[in-house]
Amino acid sequence: MQKKTGGISTGMLSWLLQRLSGLFLVYALAVHLWTVHVVDSGRLNWEVITTRLQDGSSWTIYYLLFIPAVVYHAFNGMWGIVLDYDPPAAWRRPLLGLFWIMGVALLTYGYVGIRPLLGGP
Repeated sequence: MQKKTGGISTGMLSWLLQRLSGLFLVYALAVHLWTVHVVDSGRLNWEVITTRLQDGSSWTIYYLLFIPAVVYHAFNGMWGIVLDYDPPAAWRRPLLGLFWIMGVALLTYGYVGIRPLLGGP
């Protein structure tokens, strides 16, 4: 049985967030390809990327949204695959906990990795 969250089941919320994160990732990929291959064609290097991120532009927001979208989309998709194989009920909670730990670890790693580019220590 699925839990209800304010009138919407958690399965439906997961389904909706998977679609929304997927749409955002399609947009992010289009922006990335346009920027790398059209706008900055031939002049993209570490200095250009660092300057772009440190000037407080929308690129900062882009990456701060991109990292959790990728992590959520990936782990929610893998969780859906796990559920398709219908694991025993005793395995579900530990597997979900493992996914949460890995997701939070990757999110932290992503933000720690991008922090110097944003001008942080």
